Amino acid sequence: MNPLSQRLSVLERLWQEFRRLPDTRLCRWLFAPNEHWFLALFLEKQTGPQAISNDIFITLDTPVQHWQAFFEQALTDLSEQIGHDLPLLADQTITIQWPSEAKGTKQDPVARFVTAVNQLDTRLRAYTDGFLVLCLLPQANAGNIVLDQMITALLMGGLSPTVRVLITDTTGVEQLATLPGRFRKEVHSSPINLQFQKVIHQVAALGSPTAPDVKFRQYHAELTTALSQQNLRDVLYFAQKCQLICQQERWTGLEGGIHLSIAQAYKEQHRYEEALARYLLAVNQMEPLFDTGDVLAGRISLMAWLGAGEVYETMRQRQRAIDGYGLASARAEFLNEWLLAVESHRRLAVAHDLSGRSRLADEHYLRLFALAEHLPPEQHPVARLPEIGKLYWQRQQTPEKRRKADELLTQLLGNRRWMMVIGD
Repeated sequence: MNPLSQRLSVLERLWQEFRRLPDTRLCRWLFAPNEHWFLALFLEKQTGPQAISNDIFITLDTPVQHWQAFFEQALTDLSEQIGHDLPLLADQTITIQWPSEAKGTKQDPVARFVTAVNQLDTRLRAYTDGFLVLCLLPQANAGNIVLDQMITALLMGGLSPTVRVLITDTTGVEQLATLPGRFRKEVHSSPINLQFQKVIHQVAALGSPTAPDVKFRQYHAELTTALSQQNLRDVLYFAQKCQLICQQERWTGLEGGIHLSIAQAYKEQHRYEEALARYLLAVNQMEPLFDTGDVLAGRISLMAWLGAGEVYETMRQRQRAIDGYGLASARAEFLNEWLLAVESHRRLAVAHDLSGRSRLADEHYLRLFALAEHLPPEQHPVARLPEIGKLYWQRQQTPEKRRKADELLTQLLGNRRWMMVIGD
């Protein structure tokens, strides 16, 4: 079993332990900082043939700003997910009715949400003996108190006995530390330390210890650790080891990635001129390769232009930053790297706005939204589209312009989630 599979089996074992607890309704997993991403691997596996149970996981990343507003929006998000999945279920001869009464006429948003979840659970009973699991991963929240209020209201809202809730917390900066004490048997907490850095080193060591690729992976694992610790001396030491192997094996594309790591380390130490020199070196090495059709080299140049633009902004050289972001946006669109294209145009919009060029800023916002049409809905939070959408809406100075912005953003995002991201 490889190191990643070993860590995944830890989560599977913990989930099996939780689901055997008869009176427990909420599973709270406390991840080490920067290890929450492992949950996505667990959830992805539970949708396939290697799932460890018949449980049905529904993930809601609805933002939390006000706990009652959360349930109103969460019901909309739940309905959209079910509506999207109905045709797929029908292909498997599974028919789930989702009538209009799911939204109900009750005024209490918590009761309406719980009623809808219980209705869905009742309909699923005909097809599975597993639990219906709500995996709540809010994109943002207004603080520990609001998040605590939301979870408390849900647990006290009358969920069906065959519904479970899965949430995450972070060791050392816990947001829901009082929950187990208040609900006792109903909440089960498990600290999880997957030792991600150890995983990197174990994966890097696979293969013959004398092979160039194995040595490169091992040095690169050390380089990654040094970067996370902001240890510039070790970054430079292990980067040099990686570069020597790249030069010996003529792995020019990989060497370009090492330049990006060094530039990042210099940037974090506020050594901006040295960071810029590394970004420029990466571009100079990658562009001749890209001209021969090397797509990886083109992506490295793209990242170098974005990094250099950020440094130029920090150094208050805004026009140079705009030039870098412009090159990045053109390359991202050429390579169909839509997330990076969206980010490039976001930076261009902000830079032009700070330079007093509102018209150009609006042009880049509109280009950004047009390119975002290429992104699947699950990538909207990663691209920060709700946040960007609200900032764009707030820029509009007249009711008519705001109405048009409202229509554009609602069409793109499917609902008005973008209005809930940040306070007015």
